[in-house]
Amino acid sequence: MNLIEIVYVSKAGKRFNQDELEGILSKARKNNTDTDITGLLLYDGYGTFIQVLEGPETAVENLFEQIKLDTRHTNINRIGFHHIKKRSFPDWKMGFRVLDQDLESSLPGYSDFMKHRGEVQYLVEHSSFAMQMVHYFVKKD
Repeated sequence: MNLIEIVYVSKAGKRFNQDELEGILSKARKNNTDTDITGLLLYDGYGTFIQVLEGPETAVENLFEQIKLDTRHTNINRIGFHHIKKRSFPDWKMGFRVLDQDLESSLPGYSDFMKHRGEVQYLVEHSSFAMQMVHYFVKKD
């Protein structure tokens, strides 16, 4: 099977509360189970998402096309695409973390990101930082 990983950032049309985020994740987990997609969703609490999608190439590409049409967010920027040999998130269909101030001292560059709350362009221009965030959560789970 040809596996890929796509990483993208986007800006929510509004700030989501915990119940709304859990609703989004519940639906995503069900849909992703059906298509063999796993991943990670990071939300900064101010409207910026970083998401990793991994799985069969066709399924991930199709999902990403659907995501680009989702009106709940804008400024969708793919910042990573890789063919992978194994998944980083094999045990769940969608992980979730709200990014918060507690990370500020533990991850270089995080305090800079917090100064740009909700600015997707910061992550687009600093895609290596976005990838550091993803790797930070891979190690923590």
